[in-house]
Amino acid sequence: MKKLGYSSTTKIMKKQRLELEGVLRKSWYRLRLSVRCPSRVPTWDAIVLTAASPEQAALYEWQLKRAVRLGRISDSTVTLAVPDPEGHRIGSGAATLNAILALANHYNASQVANNCSDGCYVVPDESSENEVSTSMVNLIRKKHILLLHAGGDSKRVPWANPMGKVFLPLPYLADDDPDGPVPLLFDHILAIASCARQAYNNEGGLFIMTGDVVPCFDASAMVLPEDTSCIITVPITLDIASNHGVIVASKTGNSDEICSVSPVANLLQKPNMEELTRQHAVLDDGRTLLDTGIICVRGKAWEDLAMLSCMSQPIISQLVKTKKEARNIRKSYSFILY
Repeated sequence: MKKLGYSSTTKIMKKQRLELEGVLRKSWYRLRLSVRCPSRVPTWDAIVLTAASPEQAALYEWQLKRAVRLGRISDSTVTLAVPDPEGHRIGSGAATLNAILALANHYNASQVANNCSDGCYVVPDESSENEVSTSMVNLIRKKHILLLHAGGDSKRVPWANPMGKVFLPLPYLADDDPDGPVPLLFDHILAIASCARQAYNNEGGLFIMTGDVVPCFDASAMVLPEDTSCIITVPITLDIASNHGVIVASKTGNSDEICSVSPVANLLQKPNMEELTRQHAVLDDGRTLLDTGIICVRGKAWEDLAMLSCMSQPIISQLVKTKKEARNIRKSYSFILY
């Protein structure tokens, strides 16, 4: 009986491994197509990485250029590495606003440069802050943006902090291209993210991921709610939840055979069993919902977030001044899918 049980477990694990390999290979295929034929397979208009410091951002810029040279990122995609202001940690929430603001400034500067390519001089006007922000929002509202949070420190591999966890070698599927460079964690994340691009169609939006994990799922199957933001989550066992963030879903929502969409009621950080129970985070099957860090924003919600970002400089400056962090941007999101 023990031998039979061991054999059954081995078969299940082998099947799961093959399924994961299949998903990742499909993602890599789509990534290559999106780089070679962006007119056929749309790619991201911009890829933005957050960094902990200007020095780390400089390393990230080099890696982004390398990714373009290797065909991981299209030549038409804007790449940007955005450090926390003055090297002060401002949290993932404020870092999101800061990154979007930096990208809007980049597009604005590019537009000014294009308009003045003939050597003309633009006289600054006295437009109000709202008018300037609206103008900047209009530059990015139709853009499809991939944002990777990559500025956090690693306690498990602290030696990787200067170079960034996101650029650690991850030789999974390296045998598929034995003569090519060893894939990085970043490369696999790009592959998975490339499949999510189709969910936005021709409507602009933001796709946020973390730079320290490969969420191996078929992102091409995503169907996103319109004019809102959502967190992609998945059920996990309670012992795993104690080491991660947990999403508490509202009891109201809609479900089908593919996914469930519900309002977010709360966000817990590394909760113990007592807290999970007290916060009603345990599902009927005894599991709970993992905060994957994958956030999708589209439609009106994306325009609102872009506007907030373009007006966020005073908020960010205050965080730097008070040496505080703004992390829980997830609590402002309305829906989850799993």
